[in-house]
Amino acid sequence: MIDRLSVTPDHRKLIVEWEGGGVSELAALTLRQQARDAYTRRAILDFGQIDVPADIEITALSQVGPAGVNIAFSDGHDRAIYPFVYLQSLSEQYGN
Repeated sequence: MIDRLSVTPDHRKLIVEWEGGGVSELAALTLRQQARDAYTRRAILDFGQIDVPADIEITALSQVGPAGVNIAFSDGHDRAIYPFVYLQSLSEQYGN
């Protein structure tokens, strides 16, 4: 499904290179806002949104099994796991 994940030089976007060709870029801001971990989901339920700094950056990528990645952000958040199928959905919705 995914050939390679990387981050732009300014750390503000995730680059997803798909098997069979095609590249998507997802903004760190979007990824942080769309995280599906319990902390983020709770904040959205309680406050209707998650407050994320506009200048948020991706600080680390860690493979999670064969089908997902953990993304750490400059606001200290490092709990969300993004299954590759979820990245594909986000790419269709928010990617370029």
